[in-house]
Amino acid sequence: MARKRRRAAGPLQKAAELAIAAPQVVAIRTARMLAAGANPNARDRAEFSKMGTEKVQAFWELMFAMGRQVAKTNQEYTSQAVRQWMGVWTNPWWLTDSPFKSQGIATFPRWRGSLGPTHRQRQRAMSKLIDQGLTPVHKRATANARRLSRVKN
Repeated sequence: MARKRRRAAGPLQKAAELAIAAPQVVAIRTARMLAAGANPNARDRAEFSKMGTEKVQAFWELMFAMGRQVAKTNQEYTSQAVRQWMGVWTNPWWLTDSPFKSQGIATFPRWRGSLGPTHRQRQRAMSKLIDQGLTPVHKRATANARRLSRVKN
């Protein structure tokens, strides 16, 4: 039987799953801390230690992923701006759509748009940035919710 490939979760779905998983994890870990009291056993100490290190790891993964996405977006915007700028200088003026072309009057090529990204491109870039930032936190929180809900004390 063929396995279905699961579609990658978008930022909204990740945020919704994170809103459900994070409180579960906090509740389970808080209950374990209260149950452990002043003398936690080795299993509880390992869990509490893991809790701290995984928060730091998720933070750094988040920062690196978002930094990589910002650099990628900047490269895309820069290459688009260079292409537009070079188009002005490399397209011959006599091949442009000048209103004076039919009258034989030479004009400089018209500028077609701005060098900056469009509103839609900015929206996509922010969506990708948020998605990259949510991914490590979502991955850890949902994995912890699954793992901790299975564990029996």
